[in-house]
Amino acid sequence: MEDPILLRDAAALFGVKVDRLRKAASEGRLRVRLVGTQRLVVPSEVERFLREGGHSRAAVQPVAAQGGDSMARIIAVAIPKGGTGKTTTVLNLGTALAEQGQRVLLVDSDPQASLTLALGLESQGLEHTLYSALKYYLTTFRSQIELAIQKTEIGVDVVPSSIRLNRVQEELSATVQREFALQRLLAPVATRYDVILIDTLPYLGILVINALVAAQEVLIPMEPEYLATESVTMMLEDIDFIHRSGLNPGLSVTGILLTQVDQRTVIHRQVANYMRTEFGNRAHVFETMVKQSIRFPESQACHQSILQYEPDGEGAMAYRALAREILNATA
Repeated sequence: MEDPILLRDAAALFGVKVDRLRKAASEGRLRVRLVGTQRLVVPSEVERFLREGGHSRAAVQPVAAQGGDSMARIIAVAIPKGGTGKTTTVLNLGTALAEQGQRVLLVDSDPQASLTLALGLESQGLEHTLYSALKYYLTTFRSQIELAIQKTEIGVDVVPSSIRLNRVQEELSATVQREFALQRLLAPVATRYDVILIDTLPYLGILVINALVAAQEVLIPMEPEYLATESVTMMLEDIDFIHRSGLNPGLSVTGILLTQVDQRTVIHRQVANYMRTEFGNRAHVFETMVKQSIRFPESQACHQSILQYEPDGEGAMAYRALAREILNATA
């Protein structure tokens, strides 16, 4: 088995620019492994990438932890815009992945706690939440995230949120290495799960930066409106900032997911086609699209995923298809 080498060493070995390999890794066209914030690659993977001209898509793979346990694949669901279905996607994608036999942890990093409420948890009555875990970390630099993990009836675990998480944003701003707090909180439990999904705020603040640093990948949900395409552009720029700053050079885009689609309307069909043309060479655009449906808010009001609420409906089928796309990307 080949030993992985640093990306810059691979660039020197094959006589290519390191920026070319970094860009390919960021776009998911070159399979890399992550050790902290360092990107490693095996030489045969670089040979494949150069031989194929960089056209095929690969997936970022986390390295194995000591003792042989694999690390979770951590995906932040993020876009600097509200109403795109971030929480709906985390909830239902997580459930669909669990159906596929994956061990799934959901992390609610939004002070609005919409994911927490959708799962039927009353954040005001919880002693341990992401807020309490971050507070403890800020005073001790130790993780007690396992105290906050809750089992749910939909087959996934969750780290709940609360409105008090707003207070942590200010405290994080004055903390040493504040961008790495969530990464270090999740590290002790990362080997217990196959996938960790992080629900995020609709703007780039310190909590979202923490999510992007903790994650290996970003899933970008967007509704098919032309104004939303600017938000996708901004998200890609934010990911590029995370690369250039050195906070997480290996962060890649899992894909762009079209949500709340109504294919009966001309504008939605046009935007769907535009997205694939405009962003297809910069990021993967999922084949799966999630149609607009009243069933999604209805299911969350009942504290269920769409897969429980309407298991044979179009929404459930869409998130199952999305789960298969994501899992197949690592095959």
